[in-house]
This record gives sequence, C-alpha cells and structure tokens, in this order.
Amino acid sequence: MPNITNYGSLVQSMFGGKGTSWGTGSTLPGVFQFSQLNSSFVQSQLKAAGIDTHSKQYKAVIRQMTKDGCTGSMFTNVQAIKNLMKNYNSRGEFVDPSTGLTGLEVTDETGDSYKKIIDIPESSKDKMFESVRDSFLHRNGMGDGKGDTEIYMDMYRQMKSDDRLSAGYTLGQYHSAYAQAFISAVKAVDSGWTYGKSIPSGALDGITRESIENALVQKGNTFAGKTVDYYV
Repeated sequence: MPNITNYGSLVQSMFGGKGTSWGTGSTLPGVFQFSQLNSSFVQSQLKAAGIDTHSKQYKAVIRQMTKDGCTGSMFTNVQAIKNLMKNYNSRGEFVDPSTGLTGLEVTDETGDSYKKIIDIPESSKDKMFESVRDSFLHRNGMGDGKGDTEIYMDMYRQMKSDDRLSAGYTLGQYHSAYAQAFISAVKAVDSGWTYGKSIPSGALDGITRESIENALVQKGNTFAGKTVDYYV
C-alpha cells in the first residue's frame, strides 16, 4: 500500500517551527493538516483539483490514510490524495499496481470472512499438486515457492474479484492437504523423517491428487484427512 507523505517537517521549517492557520488560506497551496480535511477550505481545494469527495475512490483513500496512521496533526496535500486515488477503481477497490487485479486486499470490512472453502479451477489444484509433489520428489519436501506465486496469480485471473481472497484461501488449504498426505506417506516408512532428509525409495508411489482429495473431509473452513495407507 502506498505510504502517505507527511509534510509536517517541511512546513514547520518554513515557518520557523511555528503553527500556521489553515482555515482561510495557505502559503503552500494544497498542503493542509489532516484534521482540516473536512473544512470548507480544503474541500474546495479538493474539488478544484477534480476530486469527487463523494466517490468510493476518495473514501477508500481516506480510510486507508487513517488506517496507516495519518493523524490530525500530520500534513498531506491535494496531489497526494489525487495520486492515491489512482490505486482504486470506481467501486473503491484497491487495484494491484503490478497485476491490475482487484479483490486481493484484506480490509476491516472483509475481516476473516473470506476464509472459506469455495470452488476453484481444477487446473489450479492440478498445478499446486504437481508443485508439492515436485518438492518431495526432487527436494525432499523443501519447496522453493517460486512457482506457487504464478499458480495463485493464474487462478486469480480466472476468478471474479469478489471471490479472489476466498479462492486464495481455498488453494492454500489444498496445498496443506497435499503436503500433509506426502508427509504421512513418508513417515509410514520412516517415522523419523523430517524436511530435507532423504525420502525412502517407493514411499510416494501411488499418491495422486484424486487419492488425496477423496480422503478429505471438510470441517468448517478447513480440511481434515481420513486415515489412508499410501505405503505399497
């Protein structure tokens, strides 16, 4: 999330550390204390800059500034607010600058409500299973995570904005289930196995995505696995 610039030290130094009246005018146009945000003077400056103070974009920026610790004594300016508004769409949703995707920000409004199991693309589960499987076959369970990010991003692009957080949570639950299944299979052969230790030959034979998922039982917002003997 972009940081909010505090112009306090700049303004104070220009006025010899003295306080300045912002109610009727300013030597530095557009700069004001956050506590003066709703004053008619500041509101007129915002509107003159083309900012719709009733828009969801504007309201989202002000909420974020407040959440980031912008207090009444801090200084900001009109252009900073205008620039921050570019990070939000007309619905007030944060737009990730690197991907252009929305719906990936956890807010006070969403809280933990996104933590639920929902339907996600089969292709995403396939890719995640293969990623976990590869980490056990070639790195003794030590995943490097390099490919997982792209798996998530590819899935997010296929989901509706409102479902992206829950989709990410769901895929994370599948990731944990796949990993736990491989761990259980290895420990059925070597009870003392730990991540990074060589995996006994044949310990992972016969494990498929389907065999893992068929053994899963959804309990609330998580998965619990039935007892499955993968050792052949």
